[in-house]
Amino acid sequence: MSVANIHPGSILHDQPVARPHNWALCLFVVMIPLQSVYLQHLPTLPGGINFINVMFFLSLLVAIQCRGGLVRGVGVNGWVMMYLAGLTVALFIGYSTVADPSGHGNFFKDQFIAVTFLFLAQMSTSDWAGVRRLFLVSLLPLPYMFHVVREQNAQVRSWHYSDDMRINGTFIELGANEMAAFFVTAALVVLGLVFGARMNWRWRTVLGVAAGLSIVAVVLSFSRTAYIAILVGLLIVIVLPRWRYKLLLPALLVMAALPLILPPAAVERFDSITIEEGERDLSTEHRFEFWELAITEFRQRPLLGTGFHTFHHPEFNPYEMDVHNFFLRELVEKGLIGAIILFGVLWSIGRLLWRGVRFAEEGSWYAGMMIGLSGAFVALMIGNVFGDRFTHYPMIAHFWLYIGLALRGLQLRAAELTEMDHHAP
Repeated sequence: MSVANIHPGSILHDQPVARPHNWALCLFVVMIPLQSVYLQHLPTLPGGINFINVMFFLSLLVAIQCRGGLVRGVGVNGWVMMYLAGLTVALFIGYSTVADPSGHGNFFKDQFIAVTFLFLAQMSTSDWAGVRRLFLVSLLPLPYMFHVVREQNAQVRSWHYSDDMRINGTFIELGANEMAAFFVTAALVVLGLVFGARMNWRWRTVLGVAAGLSIVAVVLSFSRTAYIAILVGLLIVIVLPRWRYKLLLPALLVMAALPLILPPAAVERFDSITIEEGERDLSTEHRFEFWELAITEFRQRPLLGTGFHTFHHPEFNPYEMDVHNFFLRELVEKGLIGAIILFGVLWSIGRLLWRGVRFAEEGSWYAGMMIGLSGAFVALMIGNVFGDRFTHYPMIAHFWLYIGLALRGLQLRAAELTEMDHHAP
């Protein structure tokens, strides 16, 4: 099997040796989506130092000791570093374009920390055991998160849908859409393993339960964007495995049975999905108004944009609301340069996933993870059309963790293929 197309010479390092486990990162991965726990029950230290700051520095220090390094030759790390540099420039531009930029620094820091999970994952792993360990650790908060979702839903449950049913689970500073986006990613990555990897019944049961909890949480979020995103992502997950034809019939049967399985309120919410003018609800109508404003402001500052976290300020938006479209917000706040960098980030991630799916060993753990992550990536892009599913640290940190693990896995797989070529007759 040839590895020429993935340039193994540029991404291979020395053979890994035994290195410390990043216990701090494991704890950080478990806790970061549990916003209700550390914001409500853990004190803030003098100088505004909080749990997130402390865990980030601890995770970084231990990651340096692990000496895993960064995977080279794929492009993701370079584009993400440019993205963070552009984010820094946009922060200072924003300070000069709005009268009250208070809080911008904290938003910048939180987004910066979330993205660095990409680097922490690579620095903390050097073998397949480390990759699997960090992935499994990311599933540990799901039972508690589902418990919170179920408790909140019990308090507002109704036969017919109402906006009071939009719960936020453990994401107390975010909303139902962000909570749903987290569970969409979790569900699809786990389902990728269930459908794409060969494993014993114990592991399949554990992962099946994790996927089930996540899917039910998505349903109870009543997020229309999440409903569309998970269905499209699930289609990707079903189509990519080599034995996909065995999955099509069960998938079609489940799809046909959904109206009978789902709560009536969820069916009503799904039926309300429309973008046709005159039939849109108030929430959807407002999104189109915000998008028109964003395009107008972009034309005024096309190169560098209005600055980080500025569009919701009255200087640019009389509604004082977010754009509700991540791509448009990047365009208006960071201009064409920021949009080009974002395209590079997304292109490099898509290229990584394609390589991972193509070169993973059939039925391996890595193959399943890459299949699921491909579906999750597509779902995330859909979610970003109608909101911001890319910058809130409690919901996006795990996604960056998975991309980091995917990079390390590609390097390990390249080493395996190179070794096979060396021993080939």
